[in-house]
Formats: sequence, structure tokens, C-alpha cells
Amino acid sequence: MNVVKLVSSVFKDVTSHWKRPAEGNFVSYKEIVNLGLGGMGNNFTMVLVGYMGLNAGNTLLGSTIGIRPLHLQYMLTIQTVLNVLFFFVRAHIVDNTRTKWGRFRPYIAFMGIPLAIMSVIFVFLPFQTMAYNDKLLCVFVFAITISMVQPLFTDTYSELQTVITPNSEERAKVISINSLIYSFAPTVTGLFVPILSNITGGYTNINTYRYVLAPVTILGLGLNFFTAIGCKERVVTSSSYVQKVGIIEGAFMIFRNKHWWIRTIAGLIGFLESATGVFFGWIYIYGVQDMTSYGILNTVMGTASGIAMAITPFLLKKLGNRKLLIYHNLINVFLLFILMFTFKVPTIMFIIMYMNNLINALSIVYNQVMHSEVKDYQQYICGYRMDFVFGLAGMITMPITLMTGYVIPYVYECYGLTTNYDILYDPNVRNSLFFVLCILSIIGAVLNLIPYFFYSMSKEKHRNIVRVLRYRALFDDFETGDFNADIIKNGVEAVRSGLELNDSPTPDLKALKAEIKNAPKGEAKDEARKAYNLAKEFAGEKAEVGIFMDEINKFDTSLWLHKVEKARELITNDADSMANISGSIIDEAKKLPKHTKEERQIRKYDIQQAKAIVKSGRLIKKNYPNGLVKPDENRIKEAYAMPDSSSAENKLRNKAIKEAEKELNLYYKTISPYAVAQKLVHSFENREEVIRWAESNYEKACEIIKEREEEESKNAKGRKHKAEGGNK
Repeated sequence: MNVVKLVSSVFKDVTSHWKRPAEGNFVSYKEIVNLGLGGMGNNFTMVLVGYMGLNAGNTLLGSTIGIRPLHLQYMLTIQTVLNVLFFFVRAHIVDNTRTKWGRFRPYIAFMGIPLAIMSVIFVFLPFQTMAYNDKLLCVFVFAITISMVQPLFTDTYSELQTVITPNSEERAKVISINSLIYSFAPTVTGLFVPILSNITGGYTNINTYRYVLAPVTILGLGLNFFTAIGCKERVVTSSSYVQKVGIIEGAFMIFRNKHWWIRTIAGLIGFLESATGVFFGWIYIYGVQDMTSYGILNTVMGTASGIAMAITPFLLKKLGNRKLLIYHNLINVFLLFILMFTFKVPTIMFIIMYMNNLINALSIVYNQVMHSEVKDYQQYICGYRMDFVFGLAGMITMPITLMTGYVIPYVYECYGLTTNYDILYDPNVRNSLFFVLCILSIIGAVLNLIPYFFYSMSKEKHRNIVRVLRYRALFDDFETGDFNADIIKNGVEAVRSGLELNDSPTPDLKALKAEIKNAPKGEAKDEARKAYNLAKEFAGEKAEVGIFMDEINKFDTSLWLHKVEKARELITNDADSMANISGSIIDEAKKLPKHTKEERQIRKYDIQQAKAIVKSGRLIKKNYPNGLVKPDENRIKEAYAMPDSSSAENKLRNKAIKEAEKELNLYYKTISPYAVAQKLVHSFENREEVIRWAESNYEKACEIIKEREEEESKNAKGRKHKAEGGNK
């Protein structure tokens, strides 16, 4: 009966919110399905492209084409170094993209096409007749070229999931459902590709990649448009937001993000954890040598991910990110320890690896949730929204990554894996290698776990950080005179809920727990337990509401009043005056007292401000030798309003946008401390007026949103009727 109720409840929820999300949510089920279909396209497209990765376990480049593991690692080293330049280019392109499709969706739609073309051309090259050096050159050229383009396709899809909703719990739900949908793609390929490879000679024969994987890659291209057209990006910023932060400057801002550092260090020192990833494929290719069984078991293995994706939102709600991650890693260490003594028996090995895959698949959802929370925290501490710059910041660990990348290829070559992987047919060699890889994986899993004991971003903290971002967005729109219904509605509700949370009494959890114990069995006990869980969640969020209240009351503190005073001093004169300010202001700031915590905070701020002003003075002389000229900010709005129905119009529009943004970015980069000071003073002077303005327009904003949703629903019905009429 409970199952029937559950199915009925799910069906009702999906049909009721197919086109319009539930109250408090942002994403409809139709949009989630579009996201999932695009994810299937992404997976299908990457079926062949993924084999262009320069790693020692790659069956295409290693055992089929015959490239030595260490040579693959040498090329990977060069690729990693070149990726510093590629990161600059990609980060600049994506983080400054502003189209009617958003920042990420244009790349999701179109960047899979060159990837598919390049990978298909590559597998049809005549490797059978090539000398080893010629093979090496072809692999290098194609792999490097694909690595330049691939993140514009794969990373933009991942990034879209982090901005599809600002609600952390809803994001976990969206990612979970999306993962279940797009996992159909690897399930299909995992079943049929190994079976079909029996016809083409297996994974060590180039024909498998030419006639089985290549068509699948091309098939995925069309599905990408479901996500590109049917999804939205919902970033918490003002409606007039324009990216005004440089790539290098943005990377240094990210270095102040403690949560980013914890995740980066965990990945850095846990590089060995994936050493056992080759077990399943290699045992069936070189040990059991039954590709039909491999295809069937590979499909069964795929169900582990499906189960994990389905249960992750519930686990996240129950445990939170940090606890779930720690439990995941502890269980992973335990399973790897068992695997070390059981991998010689394929059936037992499969069961252990199935459980291991299930546990590891939890990270598919919670890693995306954590990544988006880290990005929201970054926007909270620095005021800028950055996405691809995170990849560039991660390049600081490149020297360590390069060195650690040689460990596993070196182990492979120590056991005889060079240009011919046939040595793995020998069970003695294979078992000895696998035992060592198990030990390395256990070491990696333990090292990966340690940093997360210091990770403190909870869902309650994140919820209050989002409140702060919505509150700040009100100030930006008030200052620019924009009227965005979503910004006003979300901002007002954030302030109301935050203040209500702060003023509400903390629930007595001990008393509520006692009520559960004393309640009679049945409905009364269930109600008592439900009341306790709600109170516990409320108490957890109330404990972190200080983040929001600190933002609301920041101008009551001596530090922020000092910042306002220094800002007023700066904007008393025009921005040009910074060109005449002497560098001695840095020395004066360094002489400030630093006996108390408050004095140290003020001194630190004044030093940073002095350095920024001196830097701006130099930039004014360099960029505007004849005096500052402020660009017309209306130009960018006019540029985006230009028609783009034809190729020629689109070209003119993009050129106008690029020129307008270039002028604005140069200007604001040049006068950065002055612009920040102006914004700070305006925020201080208008802090009460902004709330009154937003509250007075709240009902109007709600009405606009309601009318817009009704119009969208009406248009959707019209299109449906038109389509049905055309089919008759």
C-alpha cells in the first residue's frame, strides 16, 4: 500500500509541476528531463572522445595503437603545461560570455561537433602501417587539439548543473534525477559495445572504435540541444551584472577560498585512489576473455550508479555533504582492503567492485553540490561570479600533479606493460600488478579523506550565503535603476525569512526528543518524530543565520564604518586624482597600530586599499594618458538588444557586445578601488531605502512573475495544439 501511495505521490508531483516548479523551487520536471537528455548526448558524444585521454590505462592508445605508458605520461605532461594557456583562453571566453542563451548553453549545443569530427578522423588513420614515431606524433597532435576544446563541451554541462537553481536541496534533487536519466547512455553503451566488439575483434582491435564507438559518438550530437534550448541558468546576481574581473585577479581571489583549498588538496594527495579502476575491464579482456559476459556484467555494474544517484539526495538531507563524504571514503577504504584479497576470483571481485562503484557514485551528485556551494561562497567573499577561472586557479598544483602522474605508469612498466599489453594474459603478472594497485588505492583513499575533516560548509551555511547574495543583488539593481521581478521577489523573501529566523526562539530539542520517547506507538510517535526533525533542521539553520545578520548589520561595526570613512575620503575627488596619489600611502598604512584584533583588521584593510589605489594610479596613466573617459553603459544594453536573426546581424551584434564590454572592463579595471568605494558609500547611505523600495515593489514583482508563467503556459499549450493540428 505504501508503494502504491509513493508511486501515486510521485506521479502527482511530476504532472503537477511538469512545466511550473513547486513553490519555493526554480526548476520544473520538464527542464530536468531536458537536462538529462542533454546529459545523454554528452555521454554518447564522449564515448569515443574519452579514448583520446592520455593515460596509461587507455586501451585505444595503449594496447590497440601501442603507445608506451611512460610515453603517454610524457605527452600528458606537455598537455598539462599547455593547458595553462588553454585555461586562460577558455576562462576568458566562457566567463565573459553573455548571450541570450546564457553563459554555458551555446557551448553545450555546438562544441561537441568538432570533438566528434576529430575523434572519428583519428580512429580512421592507418595506424597499422605507421612507424612508432608517426603514431606518437598523430596521438600527440589529436590529443592536444581535443584537450583544447573538450572542456568547453564537458565542463560547461557540469557548470550548468551548478547554476540551474540557487537552492542547494533542489540542486541535489535535480542532479540526482538528471544523473538517473543520463546514466541510460552509459548503460546502453556498457551493454552493447562489449557485445558488438566480439564482431569487430574486441577492445584491442581498431575496428571496434571505428565501427562501434564512432557511430555512437555522432548519435549524441543531436541530444545536446535539449539542454541548450530547454534549460535556464539562474545565477544570483543583479540583472545588470557584467563580469569585471580579470582572469589572473580572479585566480588570486580564489586562493582566499578555504573550501576550494580543502577540495583541491584532497584531490591532489588522493591521486592513487583510482588505481584499481582498470580491474574490471582488464580482468574480462585479459583474464576471463568473455566480452559477452563483460557486456552483461558491465550493464549490471551500471545499476550501482543508478541506485547511488537515487539515494544521494536523501543521504545529503540526512547527513549533509561533509558527513556523507567522510562515510563514503571510510567504506571505500574497507572495500578496497577486501578487494586486495579477492580480486583473483572474478565473481567475488565483481560483487566487491559493484559495492565500491555504488559508494563512489554517491560523489556524482554530492561533488556537483559541493562544487556549486564553493562557487557561491567565492561570490560571497569577493563579490564576483567566477566559473572557469576555478580551473585556472587549480593550475597552481600543476607541478605536483605532473610528478604524481608518473607513479602509476611507472608501476605498469615495472611489470612489463610497454607497447604490448599482451603480458596481462599471464595471470602471475596480472595478479602481482593488481595486488600492488590495491595497496596504492587504499593509500590514496586514506589521503583523500584527511582534508575533509576540516571542511565546514554545511547546507545551513550555504542557505544563508545565498540569502546574502540575494540581499546584495537588491542593492545593485536599486543603484542601476533596473527592475527585475525575480531579483526583487527573491531578495525580499530572503530578508524576511532571515529576520524571522533570527527573531524566532531556538527550539528545545531535548524536550522534543523526550516527547518522542513518551509518545505512544503509532501515529502519535510518528508526529513527535516529525516535529523533532523539523525543529532540528530549524535549529541548524538558525545557528548559521549569523552569516546573514552580519551582512545586514555590517555597517554597525567599527571596521565597516572605517571602510565607509576611507571610501568617502577617496570619492571626495574624481577618479583621475588617483593618478597623483603617492606610493607613500602604503608606508603610512603599514605604520598603523596592530595591538588588538580590530586594529589588525583596519590595518590590513588600509594596506590593501592603499596598494589598490597606487596600482589604479599607474593604470590611469597607462590606459588613459589624456584623462579618464567613462564609457556609456547603455551601449552594452543597446548591443544586446540588437537583432540577430541572420548570420550578418549576429556578427554585428557580437562585435558590438565585445567592443562595449571591452571598454567597460578596461574602465572598471582601471578605477577598481574608486568604483568599489562609490558602491560602498551608496550601499551605506541607501541601506534602509533599498529595503523599502524592494518591499514596496514586492507585490508588483509577484504579479509580473505570475503573468509571465501564465503566458509561458499559454504559449506552450498553443504550440502543442499547433503541433497536434499539423499531425492530423
